[in-house]
Amino acid sequence: MKKNILLFLGALAASTSAVAHPGHGLESGFAAGFMHPFSGWDHLLVMFALGIWAARRPAAQGWQLPVLFVTVMALSASLAMAWLPVALAETLVAASVVVMGLLLVSNVTVNRAVQIGVVSIAAAAHGYLHGMEIGNQWSGLAGMVLATAVLHGLGWVLGRQTNPQLQKATQLLGGLMLGLGAVWMLA
Repeated sequence: MKKNILLFLGALAASTSAVAHPGHGLESGFAAGFMHPFSGWDHLLVMFALGIWAARRPAAQGWQLPVLFVTVMALSASLAMAWLPVALAETLVAASVVVMGLLLVSNVTVNRAVQIGVVSIAAAAHGYLHGMEIGNQWSGLAGMVLATAVLHGLGWVLGRQTNPQLQKATQLLGGLMLGLGAVWMLA
């Protein structure tokens, strides 16, 4: 398990700066779409943290949150690819980093309707910005959706671990996300 954590931390360190707007290096095609969620801190952290947080929900509820995120993100990206405007998407992405960080740090119980609302808004903002970046590259969208599901799955695996050190590490990750998200919201 320690090896997996080190691999994840290495992936985080190799990730580029957090800019969720058009023009940060996405070429085209399935592979480019698949790599995109790994290319910015905002995408990587939120997708991974959602998997961790969802894994800590009751089993009958938790798996639905990543599925909801991927579905809403794909729909929102599809709308962006059709050029339907959405205001404040960049700020909502930064806010999603803050909210997911807060959820990891606090381990608070959240009403089911609020869970669905938070996940849907975060997914819509991420999806819209992804769709803007991809343009009309439907194969890129397919790659991005798969990568998002993979990141949620990795977070899910970590979130299901009962080791107290891993739980403290996820709280530390949440604190880091709070700080980064706040900086991005102020920028």
